[in-house]
Amino acid sequence: MNKKILVTALALLYAVSAFAGEEKRGEAGFMFLKVPMGARETALGTTGLTHSSGAAAMYWNPANVSLIDGPSFSFSYLNHFAGISTNYAALAFPMSDVGVFGVSLNYMSYGDITRTTVDNPEGGVGTYAPYELAFGLTYSKQITDRVSGGMTVKFIDSKIDLVEATAVAFDFGFTYNTDFRGLKLAFAATNLGGQSRYEGDGLLRTITVNNASGQTAFLRYGSEPFELPASVAFGATMDVWRDEQNSITGTLEQNINSFQVSRTNFGAEYGFQNMFFVRGGFTSALKKDRDYKTGSASQAGMTFGAGINYKFNDQLGASVDYGFLDMGALGATHRFSVGVNF
Repeated sequence: MNKKILVTALALLYAVSAFAGEEKRGEAGFMFLKVPMGARETALGTTGLTHSSGAAAMYWNPANVSLIDGPSFSFSYLNHFAGISTNYAALAFPMSDVGVFGVSLNYMSYGDITRTTVDNPEGGVGTYAPYELAFGLTYSKQITDRVSGGMTVKFIDSKIDLVEATAVAFDFGFTYNTDFRGLKLAFAATNLGGQSRYEGDGLLRTITVNNASGQTAFLRYGSEPFELPASVAFGATMDVWRDEQNSITGTLEQNINSFQVSRTNFGAEYGFQNMFFVRGGFTSALKKDRDYKTGSASQAGMTFGAGINYKFNDQLGASVDYGFLDMGALGATHRFSVGVNF
């Protein structure tokens, strides 16, 4: 039976990978939603469908949030390129047999940008600070002793000076624990929703109707609607080796979407005494990235990191993690995460 489960899981991942071989490209907005958060998950090749846990799982797979026994808090910080940064915070709390409820906030800041106009192309008229955010509400429940499911509704806002776009999106996820060598299978559909568009006073223009009289009128431009960055992902995690002191876990995921080339992500984690961890992985999302100065292939997509998970007692535990992702021509990105389980 266990062998059948393993063969079925591998066949499923292979089939999904073959299907994803068809390269699709499109357009989507709110792309900040696809920036991977969580240092541990990033270090494991930006995988988190099956092994993410606690409040941090809200970003990757809301089904995994159901595994907590008490309140859980997670915070992640991403130091991006060009002064861009992202903060992600999540809080989850179980409510008896009803399930687990959670809230999350994903906030990306683009820093201060010099405001320019037709009359002042060099600036000198102040600055503005674009941002994007998503506030999420999550419900997760252990359906059976091996199957869990979850859903997140996200309220999204993107503001660029005098224009703004809003939307509502949904995430759905399921995780199945086979109870064979730690093998877990997971599925998640994220950022499902309708179209959005930018609106606001920034689309207003003043035009001269009659040059002789100086009469003016207002002209409002319309913006094109755009899709949300919806995607579907399948994943598996399994223990390669485990004894009383050491563990090696491997993880593999396939992500399919309509706005960019589908990607395969994988990673491995070594743990000592279930307290100290070293991680590494790769994401093919950046496989076509090149060093534009030399024309040679870069190390884009390589990930690594480390973390500490310490339990003060049976209920209180804390974790600190670091994750590195090589963005190729865009440079290195660093993520830091802290988590507390009560």
